[in-house]
Amino acid sequence: MPRISAPTVAENRELRRADLLTAATGLILRGRSFTVAEVAAEVGLSRSAVYEYYSGAGDLVADVLVDELTDWADHLRSATADKAEPATVVDAWVEAVLGYVADGRHALVRAAGSIELPPTRRAEVGLLHRELIAPLQESLVALNVSEPARLSTYVWGVVEAAITRIETAEADPATETAATLSFIRGGLDRA
Repeated sequence: MPRISAPTVAENRELRRADLLTAATGLILRGRSFTVAEVAAEVGLSRSAVYEYYSGAGDLVADVLVDELTDWADHLRSATADKAEPATVVDAWVEAVLGYVADGRHALVRAAGSIELPPTRRAEVGLLHRELIAPLQESLVALNVSEPARLSTYVWGVVEAAITRIETAEADPATETAATLSFIRGGLDRA
């Protein structure tokens, strides 16, 4: 029986899982796909031990993304939770998304986006991506704009363009956030 480094087997499994996720995160941030053997080597486990937790590298990447997208969605919900006016929620949401990017936290999501996921896990990650937009959509519904789903897609497109400009150092985050907010407000005023 292998030695465990936690008080219980369940806690030990959770520690190993966390170590695997940390190793996979590091490999993702290096900007390339990886194998289960590489993750195992990072953690000091055998390749077969990794398969006790994950069916393959894609499954491991999916868990990294699920954890990161869940944290990001929680961050966006928290940033918008105390706002009373729907227009203020939109502003807070945009600021929180672009702040997340400016802080460098989006790099993991961006890097992992190029790695192939198993189909069922891709669907799960897709649902979490949509959860990111939920506070925005809810505020657009509250603003009583026509076609809030369409407008949220448009707003996301503008925010994505700003994300790219920030990540490529094409624009200063504060300036880009202000310009993005101005553009979105102008569009919503006409909606």
